[in-house]
Amino acid sequence: MGLSAAIVAPAATMAAVETTSIDDPETKIISVTTRSGDATKLSRMDLATLPQTAFTTTFPWSKTPRRLEGPSIADLVDRFDPERRTSTIEFVALDAYLVSTEIDRLVRDEALLALRQDGAYLPVADKGPALLMFPFTDRPELDDKAHGSLCIWQIVEIRLV
Repeated sequence: MGLSAAIVAPAATMAAVETTSIDDPETKIISVTTRSGDATKLSRMDLATLPQTAFTTTFPWSKTPRRLEGPSIADLVDRFDPERRTSTIEFVALDAYLVSTEIDRLVRDEALLALRQDGAYLPVADKGPALLMFPFTDRPELDDKAHGSLCIWQIVEIRLV
């Protein structure tokens, strides 16, 4: 009995530490991998040094308007692939869920890598550390199933492929 308690306690402690550090905006939690295979681990504070875009919109899963802030996908791609040699981008969530789409589509539709909602960094419990979102309220033609299916949250990896 004492042995199983010793095994369970460290796991519970590790989970608490990981949850706390993953929500810290300075934790390098989001990896960006370029077509050449170069990977950079970034914090949300690092990503906040890119030009920031903001819009207020509703979500496919909630009609309460929220102000979202973060780099546009255009600015993100310009930072890691300034010559635009890649055409596809993949987003991977904490649970390994993956969304893959054309970069041009995200740029044309003004997609945002949201880091903050209503001024606060997104916690993991509320779709953080990052969320791919579109300006659904300003661009009602985007409020469809195709765009809703691209709204991946808890993003921890971005691949330019």
